[in-house]
Amino acid sequence: MTTVSSLASVTAQDTSQQIQTVGKSKLDRNDFMNLLITQMQYQDPLQPMQSSDMASQLAQFSNMEATMEMADNVEQLLNYQKSQNNLQLLTLLGKEVSSTANMVAVNNGEPSSATFSLAGAADSCSVTIKDASGNVVRTMNLGGLAGDTTYQLSWDGTTNAGTKVDDGPYQFVVSAQDATGKDVDVEYRSSGTVTGVDFSSGTATLTMDNYLPVDVSVITSVADGTTSTTSSSTATGTDG
Repeated sequence: MTTVSSLASVTAQDTSQQIQTVGKSKLDRNDFMNLLITQMQYQDPLQPMQSSDMASQLAQFSNMEATMEMADNVEQLLNYQKSQNNLQLLTLLGKEVSSTANMVAVNNGEPSSATFSLAGAADSCSVTIKDASGNVVRTMNLGGLAGDTTYQLSWDGTTNAGTKVDDGPYQFVVSAQDATGKDVDVEYRSSGTVTGVDFSSGTATLTMDNYLPVDVSVITSVADGTTSTTSSSTATGTDG
């Protein structure tokens, strides 16, 4: 009995694995019309389809056809709009842009421009700079800073040991606390030249200063090829 039961189980398993779904999972306009024609073809001559039922089904088919054509037109319009937006983004190549990203690009040992501002006064403030792998390369203690002021990131592109970092993308994180020890909100700004546009992910992403991927949604300003100047203070500190 055990052998027969096991054999039946294996056979049923093999059979289920061989069964494959055929046909389509969704019906389109052609399938709808084929069903209607088949229904009329095989209707009972003694009890034919009521004209009102046929008119109702034809009306449903007409509505479905119109809806699908509208959906096709909308999709074509969206694709056209997307292509136009992509073409417009290409005009940003070589332009100077600012974003809300907290990123810095190092090219030939020189970090790109970045600023930050505090929502309120801070009794203590520090900046941590990390490489693309998340490793901390530099920590700077800035001491107390006033609020409502834009500060220029003062980093010379070196590590805590004083050696030059490799060229590439870096992230800077500002940690600030007020007199009560509560965290102070920080707003970031990064600036650089657009050196590339990437559409491979389905969403347009700008490349800033050769290394920084920046989403279009975080771009705050665009200038013609020259770095825009904004009033800012330089926050200098000591290594942490």
